[in-house]
This record gives sequence, C-alpha cells and structure tokens, in this order.
Amino acid sequence: MLSVANVRSAGGAANYFAKDNYYTKADADRSGRWIGKGAERLGLSGTVDAKAFEAILRGELPTGERIGHEAQYHRAGTDLTFSLPKSWSLLALVGKDQRIIDAYRSAVVETLQWAENNAAQYRIEKGGKERLHTSDNLTVALYQHDTNRNQEPNLHFHAVVANMTQDKDGKWRALRNDKLWQRNTLLNAMTMARFRIEVEKLGYRIGELGKHGNFEAKGIDRDAVMAFSTRRQEVLEARRGGGLEAGLVATLSTREAKQSDVDRGALMAKWEGQAWHQGLGLEGMVRDARLRSHKLTIAAAKRANDRPTLLERGKAMIASLAERMGIKEGDPLIPKRLHLKSREEIATAHAVASAVRHLSEREAAFTATDLAKAALDFGLPTTMNLVEKRIGQLAQQGALMRGRGVQKGWLTTSNALALETRMLAEIEKGKGVVHPILDAKTAGQFLQASAAINYGMKLNFGQEAAGRLILSSNNRVVAVQGVAGAGKSSVLRPVNQLLEEQGKRVVGLGVQNTLVRMLEKDTGIPSMTLHRFLGGHRKLLDGSAGKAEIAAAREEYRDTVLVLDEASTVSTHDQDRLIRIANLLQVDRLVLMGDEKQLGAVEAGKPFSLAQRAGTDTARMDQNLRARSDTLIKAQQAAQSGKSNEALEHLKDHIVEVQENSAIVAAERWLSLPPADRERTSIFAAGRRLRSEINETVQTGLAANGEIGPAKTRLTVLSRVNATREELRYARNYQTGMVLEVASRQSRHCLGRGSHEVMAIDIGKGVVMLRDELGRLRRFVPSKFSAKGSDQALQLFETKGLDIYTGDAIRWTASDHQRGMTNADRATVTAIDRGVVTVTTSSGMEHRLKKNDPMLKRIDLAYALNAHMAQGLTADKGIAVLDSRERRLLSQRNFLVTITRVRDELKLIVDSREKVGRGISANLGEKSSAAEVTERLGQAAAKGVRAAHVQAIKHAPQAEREKAPELAKERAKPFDFGI
Repeated sequence: MLSVANVRSAGGAANYFAKDNYYTKADADRSGRWIGKGAERLGLSGTVDAKAFEAILRGELPTGERIGHEAQYHRAGTDLTFSLPKSWSLLALVGKDQRIIDAYRSAVVETLQWAENNAAQYRIEKGGKERLHTSDNLTVALYQHDTNRNQEPNLHFHAVVANMTQDKDGKWRALRNDKLWQRNTLLNAMTMARFRIEVEKLGYRIGELGKHGNFEAKGIDRDAVMAFSTRRQEVLEARRGGGLEAGLVATLSTREAKQSDVDRGALMAKWEGQAWHQGLGLEGMVRDARLRSHKLTIAAAKRANDRPTLLERGKAMIASLAERMGIKEGDPLIPKRLHLKSREEIATAHAVASAVRHLSEREAAFTATDLAKAALDFGLPTTMNLVEKRIGQLAQQGALMRGRGVQKGWLTTSNALALETRMLAEIEKGKGVVHPILDAKTAGQFLQASAAINYGMKLNFGQEAAGRLILSSNNRVVAVQGVAGAGKSSVLRPVNQLLEEQGKRVVGLGVQNTLVRMLEKDTGIPSMTLHRFLGGHRKLLDGSAGKAEIAAAREEYRDTVLVLDEASTVSTHDQDRLIRIANLLQVDRLVLMGDEKQLGAVEAGKPFSLAQRAGTDTARMDQNLRARSDTLIKAQQAAQSGKSNEALEHLKDHIVEVQENSAIVAAERWLSLPPADRERTSIFAAGRRLRSEINETVQTGLAANGEIGPAKTRLTVLSRVNATREELRYARNYQTGMVLEVASRQSRHCLGRGSHEVMAIDIGKGVVMLRDELGRLRRFVPSKFSAKGSDQALQLFETKGLDIYTGDAIRWTASDHQRGMTNADRATVTAIDRGVVTVTTSSGMEHRLKKNDPMLKRIDLAYALNAHMAQGLTADKGIAVLDSRERRLLSQRNFLVTITRVRDELKLIVDSREKVGRGISANLGEKSSAAEVTERLGQAAAKGVRAAHVQAIKHAPQAEREKAPELAKERAKPFDFGI
C-alpha cells in the first residue's frame, strides 16, 4: 500500500532514509537515487549525496537560491512510501529473486513520472486571492528499504518529494502537495498494475486481489502472510477502523526505534526458519517462476515468427480503421474484433468499459482521473498508460465527451448527454400546451382566502408565488424550488383544495414510502411512490401499449395534476421517464417540487437542478419557516448560502468535541432525555457505520434500564452491499455467505426469482456457486450478466446478526405491500414468543412473523437516521454525529440536510470541529450533469431561467415585491453553469 506523510524537518532526514537497511546485496550503496525532471534541472543525478539532499529539504538550491524566506517555516517534503504486499517481499527477500525488486522499482519510477505530469502544483497569491497552477516537474530522492520496525521482510521504497517545483518561467516555488495526498490510492493502483504485468512475465501467478490494485502471489496463503506481519497487526489494532489520518497516527504511535546494528546473516536465518515452519518453499517457487518465464519467452518468440496471413492482416487493418473512426456494432465501449488485439489491450478495453458503466450508474459526469482509477480497480491486467490511451480513443470516437471551460478534465458519456437532452426536450414539448386552471390575477387571492378560511394562515410571498404558478401556468411541467423548511406542504393544502374545486384530481409522488405517507398526512393528497407509478406505466414507456391502452390511461388521468415531492432526490433516468409519461398521459400539470441544494439521487444526474437551469417555469420559496430559535435560524441560513464554517460558528455553543466513542456519546445524550423528549429528538449519523453503532448503543442502554425486553431473539438480517450493476458482473466482489436477490427470472443463467446464497467463488474462472431457496446448486457466471438494464435486477447482501427485544423500534429494509409493510417505515416489536415476532406498524397493523418469514431478514433498528433517510423529515430537536474521517460522507449537502431537519435545538457531536469544518467546506457533495459539463445548454437557457424566475414574482402585489428586494436583485445576476 502507498502511505503519505509530510517530512517536517530536514535535519536528520537524509540519514534516516539512507540507513543501511538492505539485505539483498551486501555491498548495496546506502544512498538513494535522484528521480524527476526537477532533479535533472538542478543538476542532481545518480546517487543521492546526504548533504545535498538535506540542503534540498531545507529549500536551498544548488544555484544558491532559496525557496521561501529563511525566517519562515519551510515544509521539507513529502514522503510517499510504496510498500509491496507481504508475499512478494517474501519471494524477493527470502526467496532471493532480485527480478521482483527491479520490477517493483521500475513500477514506482513510472508512477512518479506520471505524478510529476499530473499532480505537481504551486500557488501564486494575487490581489489577496490564491491561484493554483500546474507544473511538470518533481525533485525526488528514491530510497529502497527491506525491513519494517519489527525486523520482518518488508520491501518498500521511500520516494521523498522535495517541497519545490519549477514554474513555466523558470522560477522555483514551493510545491503544493494536495494532489499527492488526494491521489495516493490511484498512485498505488497504477504501481501495482504495472508491477502485475511485469511479475507475470517473470513467471509468477496472481493470487488474491485486494483494494486499490493490491494483490498477493499465488501459492502463499494468508496464514503465512500474517505470520510475517506482526507490525501490520499492531497498526490495525491501534487505528480501530479510522480513516487515512487515523492510520497515520496509529503508525506513528506504535513505532519502535529502528535497530541500526542488525546481524543480517542471523536475520536471514530467522526468516528462512519462519518460512520453513509455515511450509513455504520460496526458493522452489522462484525456480518454477523462472522456468515458466523461460517458456513464456519461447512462446512469445514463436508467435512473433508466425506471420499472419494476408487475409488476417487485412481483417486486422479494417478492424483498426473501424475502431479509429468509431464504426462498430454492439457495445460502443468495446472495440470490434477485440480478439485480434493483445492480452493487455483486451483487458484494458474491458476495464475501461466497466469503469464507464460503473461510474455512470452513480454520476452523469466524472473526472478522467476517477475513470482511470476505477478501471485499474477492476483488477484486470492493464496499466495506467494503456488505460489513458483507451480513454482517449473513446473520447475521439464520441463514446466519451470531454468537458469544456471550467469543466476541463471531466468526461461524460454520449448516453448521459442524450438522456438529459431528451428530458429537456420533453419539458419543452409541454410548454404552452395546457390551459391555466385559474387566472394568474385571481389565483393569488383565492389561495390566500383558502389558506385563511380553511387553515388559519397567511401564505408568504414565496408560497403564494408557488401556488399561483401551479394554478395559472400554461406549461405542463413547472418547478417549485423551495429551501428546507420553506413550507411546501403548507402551500399544497390550499392548492389541493382549489384544484379539487375546479374538478381536478391531485396525485402525489415520493421517492420513499415514509415521504409518501408524510405527503398524504400533511397535505391530504393521495400519494404513491414514484417507483410504483413508473412501473404501472411501463408499457407506455417501452412502446408496447396499444391505442386502446393509451386511450384508457389518458382517460384515467384526465384532469389530473401530478406533484413530485423531494424532486432533487430523483435520478435523470427516472425524471425523464416521469416527464415522458406526463406528456403521454396529457396530464394538466406535473409539479416538480424540491430543493436543488439538498441531497441528490444515489443514481446519476441532477435533473431537478438541470430543469431549472434550462428554463423550466420556476417559482422560488426562499424563506425558511422551520427554525424557531435564533441560533438555528442563523445557522440554517448560513448553511443554505453555502457558508458552512459560518453555520458552525453559530452553533459553537452546541458542539461537543470527543476524540472517540462519538456514537456512545450521542446515545448517552439521547438516553438521558425524558421519554417525552426522546420522541421529539432525532439522532442523525452521516454513514452506515456510525448509524449502526448508535442504534446498538441505544438498544443496549434501553435494555439495561429495562425499557425494552426482557424477551429477545437473535435474527440473521440482510444488509445491502453498495455495489453497482457493473461490479456485480465480477466474481471477485462476491463472498461466501452473501445472498444474491434476483428480482426477475434470469433464464440465461438458470436463476429463478428469489434469494440465492453464495456457496463458493472461483475468481480464476469467474464462477460463483449459488444455492437457491429449494436447496439446488446453481452455477452463475457474473460476467455473462448483461451490462445493460435495471440496477435492481440483481442485489447483493451481506448477512449480519441482529438482536431485537420487545419494545424495540425497528424499520423495514424491504417492502411487502400486500401485508402493509413498506421499506423505510418504522414499526415496534410488541412480543417475542418461541421465535415468533409480533410487530405493530406505524399505521397500527399487527403482524405475527414466524421464524421463516422473509421479512424477519429485512429489519434494522430505527433509533438513528442518515441524511438520505432524514431528508423531508422534521423534528423539534436533534443530535447529529459528524466524523472528519468519513470524508466522502462529510459534504455541504449532507450538512445542510442534517441541520435543517430541526426546529428548536441541535447538538453536534464531532471528533474535531476544525477538521469537520474543513471537510465540509472542501466537499460540495454536488451531483454532475452531462449538459453542464459539455456546456450544451448555452446562454439561451440562461435567459429562459431568468425569465421563469421573473415570472414567479411578476404578478405579486407591489407591497410583497418591496419586501423581497434581495430576491429581485438575485434574479438579475448573470447565470453561471459551473458545478
């Protein structure tokens, strides 16, 4: 694995890295080697002189120049430590195969060359603002070490990157090393990818594949690896599940001083004795590899001498031309006549295609670097150079499209752009085709009268504008952009009443069952899940519905208004289907209602935001009515403006810093509340791990206090593996004991609908053995599973044990609609008797679930929520846990959703306020759009958006317009397409 650390002091660093730590050569030079164009430009080459190295680390150049000012602190450099997996260290050092060391060193050097072209930066301050610039050079001292601090075989290279780089004008500046830190897993993956190609040429076979490109040597089992890995076990025990920074702290805290007077002969004898005790014939494995390598060389030479026929050369030439010009059939991501290419080119084509499909399922656009990393992570025999070349080919052919302007370096697929373009065209198709339900001049008066008479309230400016737009627009699709707590439900009540008075039927749509029930309860609008609505009109979408069916469907939805709640959480794929159905059914109105600043869909796209930017008729509700305390009002306003640090400052008296056990602290605070206050207080956790810990801790406290129990039972429940459809096409992602759920019969694989337990995996052959519900074994080849189709066709689950007590609050993780048990809904365990669990649902229905009831596997505790579960919900008080180590989960959108759920009081429990604030600021949590990346919307769309926004306040009374000068000012700002 690659680890990154700052070299904070030049003093003594040169001696540390150059310690005599070699075994493979008794006369090995103690100095490192200079690497990089920066070193070349400074006249540094060959072996590293300790004094020259120390001067470089101090920022002193051979020319007499100095980086920075002498009195100022100067970071010496960055240590990139490339470490081989243990089995390869054993073969290289104990098995004495110098070829492995040479291959790994070459791979490391190739990675460093990529890093200086893609990760070297410097900063320039101008006008008080910092600007980052790229450079093309690094100055690196590369040292080889062969043991860890426990004197175990551990081949690794220290690449010490000096804090300097030369700008385009020849001036030397301090290196900004952010990208070296950010891309550490990519740098490791590309190193191991190159190393894999080389060691296979050396005659070795690849064993177990791990994360970020790591792999072991075939023939050395895990027990043998762990026998030589006591140092790793110490670090893992110390870090206890923390992130990258926790790992660094653990590494430092468990260090012992290096021994400088090691008897190398005795050490080798010790290693050989351990290998013999583990049954490892390392020297024999090396001999076998050399023999296999010799045979591979002969076979390669024979293939080179076997000249292809004229016909074969002609076919290859035609295929090559077709590939360059993009003339191909079938999958546009895979070259035609792929079998004519080399092994590595075949692997590269499949790896990049898989990476595109994998990333496209979650995002409409992605960086080229992320795409390359994803391709390497699929574990196929390829290299970074080949991957980048293939990405370039796909971009040249048009299967991938490059970003423009501020989105340079981003990529999207032609499919993603086509989908967004079609969705926007469907919105355009509905413009001006429906009649206003009420006149715009009188709609506002009727709304206010209905709100006052029936609900005892007065609608504010934004609420009235939203209701007026819904009632008076002549466009089929309209949008209501409302911040969290803007009172969207409040305006829907009088809107619903007025629509019913005009003979219209209103149907609500939501992405979750819990939100559907809330929509019905808060507005009186009959509602269903979007998934159910789309499924019910599948034939309209696929074109299989006949004229009679289409006519019947239109008749059913005559005089109907559809309202989609929390529209920001809907994917482009689903919103496109919804708008197409709305046009096909010719409904009176489709209202997209949500907040583009809150969480987006798990799947790809940001269609709600995109629709607004493309000129959809939009009303805005910018006033948060939820918060009732001054602190929360100010904090929520700051968060909604993207000022997360300001929001944290407002909450400073409500922040609790704890170094560890934050889940326990959160549970203690909730448990210490009176039962009535617990009902008003929600617990929020960003990720699955923290949520699970909080749930278990709360349950333990309730059981200890006798509030739940005494009856209890142990269940085996299913927890979904967060895998894309493409990942499920690789056998390496399955583990024994997992459960594969098949939504519909897969006749090609002889898999029936239902649950299938994973019994065995043969990664080499790509085969997974499954056992179905009747006990029959099924041979499943994941790679033959179609790359296209619904991501719900197959779902993979891990199994875990879960204790439940009488009185426990639970939630369903799947639905059984026939019995009234719906996904994400809460229920209470009311009795446990001889394995039979009795539950009462939120609607008051009681169910007795016997031992073999499938819904007993689809249960989780419900004391804590994550942000996706919480969006759309409201509580009086909240306790939220934020962990700076959960970097991907710590974002501005997650933070916004979390702090805007509560009305009166929020307690934040963090490991570090400073680090949490920094993490939130650095991660927008923004979804991507193909149209934005390619800048296909253009200025015409921008004008349309401004016109739509102006329309929302056009008919407002003069007094209301005067109350919102800032709103009008905001509308006049230039439109910005940046993500």
